[in-house]
Amino acid sequence: MVTCDDHLGYLAEALDAVIGEGMTEPVLVVDMSRGDGVRQVCAERGDAVRYVAARDSRGVSDSRNRAVAGARTRYLLFLDSDALPTPGWAAAMRRAFDEAERVAIVGARCPARWTDRPPRLFHTASAGDFLSLFDLGDQPMDVPRIMGTSYAIDLERVPSDLFPVELGFGPDSRLAGEEVALCERARSEGWRVRYEPAAVVFHTIRPGRATWPSMFRRAFHAGQEGRRLGRRLDPLPRRKRAADRLFQAAIAPAFAAGMLLGPRDAR
Repeated sequence: MVTCDDHLGYLAEALDAVIGEGMTEPVLVVDMSRGDGVRQVCAERGDAVRYVAARDSRGVSDSRNRAVAGARTRYLLFLDSDALPTPGWAAAMRRAFDEAERVAIVGARCPARWTDRPPRLFHTASAGDFLSLFDLGDQPMDVPRIMGTSYAIDLERVPSDLFPVELGFGPDSRLAGEEVALCERARSEGWRVRYEPAAVVFHTIRPGRATWPSMFRRAFHAGQEGRRLGRRLDPLPRRKRAADRLFQAAIAPAFAAGMLLGPRDAR
C-alpha cells in the first residue's frame, strides 16, 4: 500500500520501484488528494496498480485502515509516496517475519535522500527522528517502534482496529502517533517488532524541509504529540553523540512549547 499526496514525481518513482519487485498482488494506492493527478499516475501503470479514491478520508490512519480492509494477503507492506525502495526491499521485509519468532511488525532501514543541502546537525540520529528516518545500523534487532515511512505487518498477528483515527495525521491535525500505538499494542500482546537493515528505503526530504524553520515546526508538533501521549517513548537502541545533544538543545524551546500547548491523551 502506498500512501499518496500531490507530489506526483515522487509517487511515480515509488510505484515503479515497487512494481519492479515482481509481487503477485497489485500495488494498492489510497488517494486522499483533491486533484486528479494521482489517479492518472496510477492509470498509466495499468493492472499493476489498484487505485482507491479516498477524498473523504479523515487522515492517514483512516486511509491505512481502508488498505487493511482491502488487503488480499497476510502480509501488508506500507510505503510513503515520497519514499524510494531499493531492489530487494520487499523480499527482505518478508524474510524478516521468518528469521525470528513471533514477529508482527517489521520496519525498513530508512536513510535520507536529500533534495537540499541540510544543516550539519540534520545528519544526526536525533534529527532523523523528526525527518521520518530510521537507520539503526547493519544488524537486525528488536525495536520498540518503527517509522511510518516504510514498514510491514502480519495481519494475523497485529491487533484489530489497527490505526486509531484520532491519532493519525490528517486535514484537521498535524499530529501523528498511530504507528507508535500499533507497535505498543502488539508488544503488549507478546509480539515482536523488528528492524530489518536489508530492506533499504530512501526517504526523500522534500525541498524546504531541510531548514531550521521547518524543523522547529516539526519539533513543536512533536512536543504536542508527547503531551498527548503523556509519557516518554522507549528509547531506540542507539548511542547519542555530542552532535545529537547539540541538535536536541537547538529544538528544545520549540518542543517545550508544544508540550505546553498540546492536547492531552486522545485515547
